[in-house]
Amino acid sequence: MTIDAKYIIAFLEKQLPENEQLLFEQQIEASEELQKEVDDIAFIWKTSSDLKMHNKVDTAKNWDKISKRIRKDQYRKRFLYFTRNAAAILLLPILLFTGFLYFNSGKNISVPEIQIFSAYGTITKTTLPDGTEVWLNSGSKLTYPQVFTGGKRTVYLTGEAYFKVISDKSDRFDVVLANELVVSAYGTEFNINAYHEDSSIGVTLVKGNVEVKNIDNSINKNITPGQYLAYGKGDRSIRIENAHLAVKTGWIEGKMVFRRASMTEVVQRLARHFNVDIRLDSRDLYDYEYSATFTTETLNEILALLEKTAPIRYQMIEPKQSDDKNFSKRIVIISLKK
Repeated sequence: MTIDAKYIIAFLEKQLPENEQLLFEQQIEASEELQKEVDDIAFIWKTSSDLKMHNKVDTAKNWDKISKRIRKDQYRKRFLYFTRNAAAILLLPILLFTGFLYFNSGKNISVPEIQIFSAYGTITKTTLPDGTEVWLNSGSKLTYPQVFTGGKRTVYLTGEAYFKVISDKSDRFDVVLANELVVSAYGTEFNINAYHEDSSIGVTLVKGNVEVKNIDNSINKNITPGQYLAYGKGDRSIRIENAHLAVKTGWIEGKMVFRRASMTEVVQRLARHFNVDIRLDSRDLYDYEYSATFTTETLNEILALLEKTAPIRYQMIEPKQSDDKNFSKRIVIISLKK
């Protein structure tokens, strides 16, 4: 798939109309080929911006030359070959100039940040500059530098992610969570659940060792493999217990696993995964416990199964279009059977 480069640049600069911006994001998520094409152009666009900042290269002139060549490319192979070489040409002056600034001023050069989003209902996998693998769950965001420098490997997470950290005994790997906690390791595997709207943050250790501390270092805990740590955002409480690993990490295999989970937890996870608004209309439902494993089932299929195994019924309210042409979320109302 080949998209006009100027259109992609307009998307990167958020100059498209809101509905086109959203539609193009959906197209990128649905096509690995388009994602690669956007990544290639984004790299050149970002690099050109950096050069412009340093006043060393006429980025407008360079980009004009590049965009003309891109428009002439009719085949993917030729396009990729060109962008790789263009990136190398543009990167060399940056390396030389930043090196000059570093050695002559003694100041650190800021490193561009990358943000990865995982859309609702999807799982996104990415590899960090050090080789660490990260799986992002539905509705999650990960921010990290383009290159780890200064002996630090620091990333920022909102949502849920599974980390498989490359071992480096000299450089600590830190995950910063909502300005509340820092999860640190040198090489291990762990899961973090830190959605902004949740009242607690959960850390599950699968292999190795991790240290969990808050920003001011007044709390510092180590957990062992198979343990789950829950941190209360409001009262800053800490609870450590044995974890059911399939429940905490099954999502990276596309599973939703519940083991004696309260109905509030069930509907919270379903709402987040399917991007719907689920409401319980009776407090008697809150503590009802449910056990199940879902893989490829649709929301309607899951709700139908819940009706068969629990004393509930559900009502689905389809999205409505508002005056601003946007659609509301689907609403599911769950109530006790009478």
